[in-house]
Amino acid sequence: MTEPVESEATEAIDGGSPAFVHPRGTILLVISAHKAHANFTVTPSAKEAFAAELEGLETGKGSVKLPYDAPVLEDLLRRMARHRLAEFEQDGVNWM
Repeated sequence: MTEPVESEATEAIDGGSPAFVHPRGTILLVISAHKAHANFTVTPSAKEAFAAELEGLETGKGSVKLPYDAPVLEDLLRRMARHRLAEFEQDGVNWM
């Protein structure tokens, strides 16, 4: 997958959680806070593209649990967000 064109995502609330939305109206990712962890949620295909790097972390359909007592995987999350943007802009992969 090639690098996406930089887009200005806007912030919104989806299901009570902060979301980043593409200028065309499609959700790119959602972040939610819970008692012991935060969830970083992209599409299942974007999550699966990083399956090897997510090994050892609890995941869901398109989500990754980020325990509060562990370092934030900032580089990985940025790459996952870029991948999600590219899969939408280049391949038309919409939200779940």
